[in-house]
Amino acid sequence: MTDENYIVLARKYRPKKFSDIIGQNEVCSVIEGAIKLKRVAHAFLFSGTRGVGKTTIARILAKTLNCESLDGNTLNPCEKCSNCISIQKESNIDVIEIDAASRTGVADVREIIENINYKPVNAKKKVFIIDEVHMLSKAAFNALLKTLEEPPLDVVFIFATTETEKVPITILSRCQKFVLRRVDFNKISEHLVNISEKEGFTLDLESANLISVCSEGSLRDALSILENVLAKNKPIDIDLVRQTIGLSDHSQCLDLFEFIFKGKVVEAMNKFQSLYENGISTDELAKLLMTYSYNLATLKSGVKNSNDFLDSKTNERLKKISEIYEMDFITRFWELMQKYLNELSDTFDEKQCFEMTIIRICYVSLIPTPFEVLKKTSTVKTEVSIDEKKKNDFKDNENTDRAQTNHHRSSNDNLALKKKIVEPNLSSNDHTNDLEKFSNIVQLIEDNSEMLIAYHLRHSFRLVSFTEFIGDKPVSNVELESVSANEESKNILWKASKLLTNLTKKRWVLSITNKKGLQSLTEFSESKYKDRINEIKKEQTIKKILDIIPHSEVVSIEKIVKENKETKDG
Repeated sequence: MTDENYIVLARKYRPKKFSDIIGQNEVCSVIEGAIKLKRVAHAFLFSGTRGVGKTTIARILAKTLNCESLDGNTLNPCEKCSNCISIQKESNIDVIEIDAASRTGVADVREIIENINYKPVNAKKKVFIIDEVHMLSKAAFNALLKTLEEPPLDVVFIFATTETEKVPITILSRCQKFVLRRVDFNKISEHLVNISEKEGFTLDLESANLISVCSEGSLRDALSILENVLAKNKPIDIDLVRQTIGLSDHSQCLDLFEFIFKGKVVEAMNKFQSLYENGISTDELAKLLMTYSYNLATLKSGVKNSNDFLDSKTNERLKKISEIYEMDFITRFWELMQKYLNELSDTFDEKQCFEMTIIRICYVSLIPTPFEVLKKTSTVKTEVSIDEKKKNDFKDNENTDRAQTNHHRSSNDNLALKKKIVEPNLSSNDHTNDLEKFSNIVQLIEDNSEMLIAYHLRHSFRLVSFTEFIGDKPVSNVELESVSANEESKNILWKASKLLTNLTKKRWVLSITNKKGLQSLTEFSESKYKDRINEIKKEQTIKKILDIIPHSEVVSIEKIVKENKETKDG
């Protein structure tokens, strides 16, 4: 076969009869039953994602309806009569295939309507195959309505579309609808192995599985990927397939996955840079990270994953990771990846966006999950008095050590770690002390010119608790209630955590909780200011002034500082 006559695999191995169709047994059985019982509808609509066989089934149906020597038992076209041969070559005058994406106007539909009035020339039925029918204009659909409802007995319409929701309901109601499913990964893998053998290549099952997963259920996409692999003209193995698709090996990607889980920003960024330089696409890497988190969740929950085509080493490593992290931590990672990676398609720089995604998710590890907060709260007890604390010292330490053992994680950088906790009393004096401590750290942030962060901490949050964690590394946990509708205020907490960690050389965690807070710093300052005014009112001198001046009131206090300026004659 010369280069000029080469036909790509997707066309070369296109099915020629219903029994060759892969993964659409239900649709084919219904159509075959209708043909046997001679209950063939006048209009069909095939819908489904790309590469699942919509146009192929439409052509086979047209061939079956017009075959001169149809096998009544198997309903397979003979492939020898003039109609079968001409339809296969797309040259039959009675089988008209139209691309609605390029012929969208009402004039094109009028041309179809005019041709309907003529009887078939050679075939038994005149068949109109309209691909991507959702692209027709509203006027074109309206012009087709009456003809589609009551066409001549020897006319059949077959529509194919990837977007059924764009087809008017008036059209849908006049058609026999079939929804084609994504092709099963196992069936795609078997098909790829068979085609490789026919082409003179050996494709192992692991490589075929990787191609089928990347095809996302589209047989045409899978064959296109296989085409690129075969074009390398090398012995096919999993590394060659990964290189062709743009994937790196799982060990490298799993390293990145673990670094993100542990919140190690520098290591994660360096690993991503290495993977990116080796040719991996951000889109494929994102899908791979999502697949890892999905497999972690299924392992953790004990659900069997029937579409798991990861190699045994990767699965073993994921199993070890699943033993370290809790389910809520894994699901939060998946949700954040899903949210952030949706931005990839709309960004001006995919690499930069992916790097920001890595940074954001790494810093999210500073914030405990809701489940971790609940577990921590259940183990925290109110600090007792000094005498009681001395008596119960041994017992408290024993409980704390048990909590540390039960909830320990291998990563010291993740707040999933459980450490000994010291929490203040809930008395009013301790509330004041906590608010003053919180005020001091906000003042520290303001002194370092981070005015926006300080402003939100003063106005947008109420302090719930100020807790110190005592363990291998000193940690302070500040729980806040958000009182602002401004989403920007919530996004600065991780910045504040990082800034305080850098300034104090001690780990800080500022997080949002659903509990009711004490006061915001603004409310705390106003409360102290009102208390000061009330104290001033009680002074004898002020009382006399207020009595002398009718309806007078103390509304503000201002401290006046006198400056002594001395001038020297020089």
